Amino acid sequence: MRKMYVKIKDCIGGRLRGLCDRLTPRQRAIAVIVTASLFALVNFYMIFRAIYDIGREDTRREVIRIEPLDIPEFVPSDSLSEGRIREMEEFFNQFNK
Repeated sequence: MRKMYVKIKDCIGGRLRGLCDRLTPRQRAIAVIVTASLFALVNFYMIFRAIYDIGREDTRREVIRIEPLDIPEFVPSDSLSEGRIREMEEFFNQFNK
């Protein structure tokens, strides 16, 4: 297994050296700059995407259902008995004196 790994590594290394030997120094510099900038762009994209996604799916957004208010029906004033109305009038009249 180790021999196979070394053989594959040497084969790939030889082909890359053959490709790079054909390039002029200016072309080599351009190739290095292009690959480094592509790597940097992918790297920054992955970092900022990971920061953006932090906590995004951790909390489930719950839909709060608000039920309609149950408004109680008030007793109309004309349904009070005469005695109760007099008691209320006497109570409030004591503050007017």
